[in-house]
Amino acid sequence: MIDHNERELGIQKQRVEVIEKLAVLRAKLSAGMTSNISAARVLATTFATKPSLSEQEFKVLATEVASGNSSIRNLVLVKGTVASYVYPYIGNEKVLGVDYRNLPKQWPVYQRMMEDRSIQVAGPLALVQGGIGLVVRIPVYQHENRDAFLGSIAMVVNYEPLMELAGLSKMQKEINLAIRGRDALGSKGEVFLGDGSLFAGDAVTQTIVLPGGSWELAAAPHGGWQGTSRLSKFFEFFGFVLCAMAWLISYQSILRRRQRDLNAYELRQSEALLRLRNEALSATSQGVMITSADGQVNYVNQAACQLSAYAQDALYAKKLDELFVDADGPLFSLDAADSGSVMREILREGDAGKQLWLELLLTPVHDQDGKIQQYVVLLRDITEKKLADKELEIAAMAFETEEGIFITDPALNILRVNRAFSRITGYQSGEAVGQSLRLMQSGRHDECFYQQMWEDILHSHRWQGEIWSRRKNGEVYSERLVISAVLGVDGKVSNYVGSFSDITEHKASEEKIHQLAFFDPLTGLPNRRLLLDRLTRALAAGRRHKRYGAILMIDLDNFKTLNDTQGHNMGDMLLTQIGKRIHGCVRADDTVSRTGGDEFVVLLEGLHEDIQHAAGLAENVAEKIRLTLSQTINLGRIDYDSSGSIGITMFGADAIGIDELLRRADMAMYQAKALGKNSLRFFDPSMQAALESRTAMENDLRYALSNQQLLLHYQLQVSALGDPIGAEVLLRWQHPSRGLVSPLEFIPLAEESGLILPIGLWVLETACRQIALWAGSSNTCALQLAVNVSARQFRHNGFVEDVKRVLQETGINPVLLKLELTESVVLEDVSVVIEKMHAIKALGIGFSMDDFGTGYSSLSYLQRLPLTQLKIDRTFIHNLPDDVNNANIVRTIISLGASLDLNVIAEGVETEQQREFLLQSGCQAYQGYLFCKPVPIEQFELLLAARIQLQKADSPNFKSHVS
Repeated sequence: MIDHNERELGIQKQRVEVIEKLAVLRAKLSAGMTSNISAARVLATTFATKPSLSEQEFKVLATEVASGNSSIRNLVLVKGTVASYVYPYIGNEKVLGVDYRNLPKQWPVYQRMMEDRSIQVAGPLALVQGGIGLVVRIPVYQHENRDAFLGSIAMVVNYEPLMELAGLSKMQKEINLAIRGRDALGSKGEVFLGDGSLFAGDAVTQTIVLPGGSWELAAAPHGGWQGTSRLSKFFEFFGFVLCAMAWLISYQSILRRRQRDLNAYELRQSEALLRLRNEALSATSQGVMITSADGQVNYVNQAACQLSAYAQDALYAKKLDELFVDADGPLFSLDAADSGSVMREILREGDAGKQLWLELLLTPVHDQDGKIQQYVVLLRDITEKKLADKELEIAAMAFETEEGIFITDPALNILRVNRAFSRITGYQSGEAVGQSLRLMQSGRHDECFYQQMWEDILHSHRWQGEIWSRRKNGEVYSERLVISAVLGVDGKVSNYVGSFSDITEHKASEEKIHQLAFFDPLTGLPNRRLLLDRLTRALAAGRRHKRYGAILMIDLDNFKTLNDTQGHNMGDMLLTQIGKRIHGCVRADDTVSRTGGDEFVVLLEGLHEDIQHAAGLAENVAEKIRLTLSQTINLGRIDYDSSGSIGITMFGADAIGIDELLRRADMAMYQAKALGKNSLRFFDPSMQAALESRTAMENDLRYALSNQQLLLHYQLQVSALGDPIGAEVLLRWQHPSRGLVSPLEFIPLAEESGLILPIGLWVLETACRQIALWAGSSNTCALQLAVNVSARQFRHNGFVEDVKRVLQETGINPVLLKLELTESVVLEDVSVVIEKMHAIKALGIGFSMDDFGTGYSSLSYLQRLPLTQLKIDRTFIHNLPDDVNNANIVRTIISLGASLDLNVIAEGVETEQQREFLLQSGCQAYQGYLFCKPVPIEQFELLLAARIQLQKADSPNFKSHVS
């Protein structure tokens, strides 16, 4: 009997040792699985609250989760039943696109997850991407609608590392071990580790509770259960005499020893579990708290102390409902947590006043009977995630701009659009996404256009320009489009991002300005401005191709008599029909313009290489026009016999200015009138007297600068309140014999001869020196001087350096200097001009577009030019407000300036009615004879001082002081 007890005691001791080892293994495996599953819950919660989670957002969160759990092999976001995102991508490429319905071994577990709405563990099993692993699936339902199944978060845990971290290989050397419960089926599951016969014997068994099931562990010593007896022979020797007494004493000793061993076993098991728990939980960056069933904290790791800002002793003294409290009471209710995990987010102030966001996850732990044993609270710092979410929110707000925005893949399939895209194109997001970008092609551009556009994008990764597109309703519209290529880390294009704005109204405004500014409203023919533009091009083409052209100046005979006797309506009717008749006598490429009154100009280009032949062709056209004009014209109630006098001048290889050509044609026309009207006349060489005078003037101009004959006049510029804001410097020539020469006479000469370069530099230096002198006076220190820059001067290679040098030498504030450019300056070689303007603007100098409206500007150019001001030309101010056409042009220019964020100034303001009209139209700055004529600096300063003194005298403060 004693021998049997000794043997049983030895076996019992072996069982205690096996139980202890098995408990340690169970604790480590359970802790490893719990840590991984808790980490994956973060992704599941994010997916539930944000079903549209992007791949980039998933990657950021998955990186954070995986970095704190080394046994995690990959994380997969499954939309429905299809794997959509995977992290990391490398090594797991085969996972993407896998449909779990096509995986016979995994689909039953996935179905059970969907049916039970609970976390499921599958495996160990062979993975699609290779190797053995455990697959944890967390079902995800829409946050607002718990019945709406979104998909799942699948986490693959490397089987071997998990077992290695739990010390399995070492344990197998010490005891015979088996595990069953594949797919968390517990005792019903397959054996996936060790000898399954252990479960049929008297092995020690323990259960690891997993989400959706369990694993069952079985263990026994190598060689089975064995016991030995050291006292059996001794007791046989003494016999049965002392049997009863020995048995009683032995039995009591056995009971005491068994109790001591049991106590020692429980102590060792408790210490082992505690060490394991501390080692496992202290190593994680997440805070961990464990409480009893009533919420009393009985374990915290170091991370929990840091994140909660409580000392360890202070946490042990608290209950859970006392620890996390806001203004509305406890954040956690243990009753609410009984049914499952509860997640909360809190904001607290960290070190140095920094805000710290924490995510708290409360999970109840049940025993095998379903009773709550304890609660586990996980704390995680989600400050970076919150900041990232905020950045995403800001990015989403930035995405919803007034400009339409689209994002495509490399194949130009639309991936995303904003609301402005739908508003402009008419295509809603669902209609556009998935479609090719070609959806909106208008058909107005050929393949060469698109080929060039995409070649530019391929070369520079960017393209911008104006393009015609088509709305959903078929309407074609104009848009300003910018397309940029987004490059991946491999340097290849991953996406294209486009932004565009509807500029249809701008184009209409541009066309309106163009029509009002360049065409005669009565006849519809080009006006003088457009004629001069085309004549400039014709002169350049004639010199380049060595072909002669002609200008025909036509003036109607006795037109004034018709106006005076029959009225202006009859005169307008005649002018309209005359324009049509002249137009019918020329080629389609020739220009017929009405330059004013009863005067028409015909521009004949590229007639012939030989001047005599070209003159003969010009004479034939002129004669045809003369005969056509001589025919009777029906004006409704009367038949009118009209006629016209025509002057002709030729142009070609000789460098003759436009004004000079028009003067020659005008002189020839007046000679035709002097011959008796209804005739034509070529320019007579005897008219060269004027040209000789011009030559003499050019020679004198060469010495004007060195002889100090040039001077500057200053014309005041005022604000809407009449306050002086600056002046424009105007060049004058004080000739010793001619007197004061108008710049209209010598500036063109200076341009053609190249003298404009030293003259323009002198003007710039003189103006800057004047700004420096004014800096010492409170009355003049804020005045801005506007300096006109000619086209030739601006295009000079050293112009930017000249400006820098003058600024350095004079030391002036560059803001007080403004350069005025005409439209003709910027229209030639636009990219070079814009680059040069930006270089000068970087110095602090502003730009004003002078004589705006008289050229041929494009709104697309205006948007690119770094302008600060538009100056309305004086020709539009004349006859305001009575001239309806000019009034419309002025209002349009002011509105255009406002839309482009440019201030507007009007020149040539001579009457109070003009100023009042401009003020009511929104113009806030003026220049003209109403305020000051151009005068030398001495007179200008006297006038300025008197004006300032007068303003002070008119102010109430001044009058009070005087009285």
